[in-house]
Amino acid sequence: MAGSLNRSEGLVNLIILIFLLVCIPAHSCTHSCPMAMSKVNQSSRLYTSQEAGTTFLPGTVTVTTPPGPHSASTDMRDKVAPPTTKNTQQQFCAMEHPTLESIQVNEPHIVWYNTPVNGKQLPIETSLLNNTTYYAAQLKDGKESSDRLAIRVSLLSLLAPTTNNPVQVFFTEDAPTIGDLQVLESNIVWYDQAVAGSLLDFDTPLSHGKSYYAALINNSCESTERLWVSVEIKETSDLKINKTVSKQQPMIGEKIMLTISVENNGSSNFKEVIIGEELESGFKYLSKNLTHGNYDPRNNKWTIDTLAPMEKAVLSLELETMANGQYGSTSFIESSVPRDMDPQNNSAQINLEPSCITIYNEFTPNDDGDNDYFKIECIENFPDSNLQIFNRYGALVYQKKAYQNNWRGLANVNGVVGKGEPLPTGTYFYILNLDNTSENTTGWLFLRKD
Repeated sequence: MAGSLNRSEGLVNLIILIFLLVCIPAHSCTHSCPMAMSKVNQSSRLYTSQEAGTTFLPGTVTVTTPPGPHSASTDMRDKVAPPTTKNTQQQFCAMEHPTLESIQVNEPHIVWYNTPVNGKQLPIETSLLNNTTYYAAQLKDGKESSDRLAIRVSLLSLLAPTTNNPVQVFFTEDAPTIGDLQVLESNIVWYDQAVAGSLLDFDTPLSHGKSYYAALINNSCESTERLWVSVEIKETSDLKINKTVSKQQPMIGEKIMLTISVENNGSSNFKEVIIGEELESGFKYLSKNLTHGNYDPRNNKWTIDTLAPMEKAVLSLELETMANGQYGSTSFIESSVPRDMDPQNNSAQINLEPSCITIYNEFTPNDDGDNDYFKIECIENFPDSNLQIFNRYGALVYQKKAYQNNWRGLANVNGVVGKGEPLPTGTYFYILNLDNTSENTTGWLFLRKD
């Protein structure tokens, strides 16, 4: 009988242990459990108490519920500290589109909120807003800090730079670069696109028809918008006129050569160039010689069909200075295709001062009192003059400094005839130099004895 009782008690104890393992989880017991084993007595009767989850069993084992994880001592030991930062006031460039990930926090495992307590957890890719406070909690061993770090965020947003002219024109001969673009502000960087794109050096050559984009820089931040500038590069259109004359002080009746040159100093091809030539009344037109186009003496217009870059056209006019009138000449560009961009060098002018010298190229030294001397009118005004007479074979027969209209056909050098001997009738040639700086005047004369 006693053995049977012992087996019954062992079976009861086994059932109670299995019940406790199912009802009471490891390290935990709450008042919701219907009972917890506390003591087993010898009478083999089961007693249950609802106080503090304790169960009394007659007889065998006493089980005490361990402290729970939310006890005061455990909370103090496992509490997670809030994160830290080097600066609770942080500024970012608006154009860089910063996110929560951009905020500096010393600890690696962070979650973000929009309020200091409770609130909404924010994704790490959330874009930052200007003048906004964000709250960071630290995660550690699967637990989150109850206190949160507050960080105030501000965004630096710059306006785009400005310019007086969004379409800027340059010329090929100037070899313009990025540094030549006109912008009102300083601290500028240039890009080849409105958004993103490549940063351009200031010595980057400009291209015709291309757009460039400028951003303003301040405190390492760029403006959120960029200034648009369009570039036009034109070929230089420039014609230049020059004019020279063979003798600035010709004698009356003397022939001179007036030379007009037109040069294409630009990079464009010129067509249909018309040059006007104004000759005053003191000139008589004799002939022309030119390298390009055609000159019409009836309307004094020189027409050039084409003139390539750096090419020069030359027109030479042979003129005679008349006894009366004015002695000015002006050359100017009337029209061209394309239009000349620099009108400052489109005209040239000269004004001559004819000498009072007049050479009479025939005389008759026959002692009849009429035209017996070789006469040069106004020669007395040139005391440094030098006159030389040659026969038709080139032999010198007469030479005189400061000539005074007193030669009557006698040789004053030895050669063809003796010195002081009369020269025979014939044609002779003269060289007259009025002073040491002027050009020689040459011509012929006829000496007739009878």
